[in-house]
Amino acid sequence: MVDSALVPAELLVPDSVEAFAEALRAAQADGARVLPCGRRSRLARHAPDAAPQRWLSTAALHGVRWIDVADQTCEVEAGLAPAALEALLAPHRLTLGVRAPCAGNGTLGGLFLAPDVSLLHASFGPPRDQVLGAEWLLADGSRVRSGARVVKSVAGYDLTRLFLGSRGRLAACTALILRLRPLPRHVAWWQTETPLHWRALRGAPARFAVQPAADRPLYLQYADGDAPPDGIGERIEDRNGEHALAETLAAFESAPRRCAVARAPAVPPRGAADWNALQFALPTPAADAPARADDAGLLADATLVPFPADAAWLEEVARACTPDARPLGT
Repeated sequence: MVDSALVPAELLVPDSVEAFAEALRAAQADGARVLPCGRRSRLARHAPDAAPQRWLSTAALHGVRWIDVADQTCEVEAGLAPAALEALLAPHRLTLGVRAPCAGNGTLGGLFLAPDVSLLHASFGPPRDQVLGAEWLLADGSRVRSGARVVKSVAGYDLTRLFLGSRGRLAACTALILRLRPLPRHVAWWQTETPLHWRALRGAPARFAVQPAADRPLYLQYADGDAPPDGIGERIEDRNGEHALAETLAAFESAPRRCAVARAPAVPPRGAADWNALQFALPTPAADAPARADDAGLLADATLVPFPADAAWLEEVARACTPDARPLGT
């Protein structure tokens, strides 16, 4: 949950894109410091120091504009919850290809802008790889679109990734064009006591390789006929595997930060682990710098989220996007 001391009292929830644009224009006229948000479910982890005078929430923008089953793409508004999208896709045997925290109480905009962890990273890449294009509102209320509804596009500079990476400082996301994936026909769960160096041991790649905590077994899900190496684990009931998956996601959601490393660590991490993509939840608060001694070996070559500071170029690019308007967040 978000500490109320970090969240200003004024929260606006426009119910249409035009109302959202009008709220941005009103903030410019009032000189108010404003930032876009979803339901703020990820705020404590990804933007703990954010303190605008007004939050503009996309929570009421939760429509589905279209789903193209044949092309496996869709366009949805940014305030839609990931779990709600999955429920709509399931009858078509499709899925987003992302399994992340806050699926029920967060928004798709927050998932992709944060960026959040995905436990399907090894299969489909990070969450942002699923975004083909988007609709945005600049600080002055101007509406722009980036990307395209096709998977392969070479139409110039990738503004979608630039805007996503700004975490709401360059533009407010109002809609997303997303790549979809087929649901597996069959899945099975396995349990093993051998998490360390799993990537070197594995045969067929696991769809999920999750560990809810350092003192828990590793849980593996295989799809459509794949199976773990002989003797590495035992088959378990699907409900037990799904419970372990939910526990792992909950641990990532409550941890103040996470890290990703290029090779398996020699010492088990203290928090939840995604052994496919080598991502780990860290109980150490982001404000504790340098890291605690028992994290030092793990963090020596790690990429940490949240990042310690904004990129140096962010303010300059923000002013270039809307030279006659106050940039978002300032």
